[in-house]
Amino acid sequence: MHELLIRFLIGGAVIAGTTWIAELFDPKFGGIIANIPSATIVSLLILENAVGDKAAVSFAKGLVIGNIPWFAYIFTVILFTEKIGLVKSLALGFVLWLLLVPVAFKLSQLIL
Repeated sequence: MHELLIRFLIGGAVIAGTTWIAELFDPKFGGIIANIPSATIVSLLILENAVGDKAAVSFAKGLVIGNIPWFAYIFTVILFTEKIGLVKSLALGFVLWLLLVPVAFKLSQLIL
């Protein structure tokens, strides 16, 4: 339960901070800062503590492959927002992400 609270607090702080930066300075800079690896740092530390280094390395490899569906999602948002609106492009990107996650998982089993 303690780890969940830590994740929640860090996640909330990152979201609040990056949106504040985007509003105050520049949305692109906010986007760059939004990629701060705080969630992965905490997740890796908790996972390593719970089940060891091997699990943490496997998790990190999953993050690498997980970028494939994420890139499809974010490029969908970039390419379709001005055509169909943000909410619809987010939904379309999320559906594409959902479709690609099993493909990425299968790929991770083959190459990692």
